[in-house]
Amino acid sequence: MTARADTLRMGVEALSSCLWEQREALEDLAYRLEAELLMVASGRYRWLARTTAGVEEALARLAAVEQRRAVEAGALAAEAGLQADANLEALADALPDAAEVLRSHRRNLHDLLHEVEELAQRTRALLARNLAATTDALAMLGVEQGYGPDLGRRSPVHAATVQPGTAVLVDARL
Repeated sequence: MTARADTLRMGVEALSSCLWEQREALEDLAYRLEAELLMVASGRYRWLARTTAGVEEALARLAAVEQRRAVEAGALAAEAGLQADANLEALADALPDAAEVLRSHRRNLHDLLHEVEELAQRTRALLARNLAATTDALAMLGVEQGYGPDLGRRSPVHAATVQPGTAVLVDARL
């Protein structure tokens, strides 16, 4: 085996290891997004801040892994005679011995990204519906929504003003 072939093999192994870690990070993110979605769907908001923090932690881990993957892929691409920003498909084309491994990672990453996007979209849609329902319910009770200069629409609990003669669900002045 030549020195170049050995270097390419080690580069493929390093990239493959990083891609496995990226897949695990995406699976963790999908899990945390699904937990958040289930929390919102069940109407049990007690732990929503904690599940959201978990999603943010998973995103931070994914960003760190993505940086390492970019470095490994760039080094391998340079060794294979490609541009540093070559994608996995280009690497697979340039490295026939590693093509199936790289394409398998690419397919799995694509599927996981699609799952993550779908879970995030479903959670956003459910939160928007819940916010609209809460806003409507508060309006029926005579509670007006407030607006903050820096945040736009504010939380009904923090921004509510009670109209005289209406029922008070939560006294925000406490």
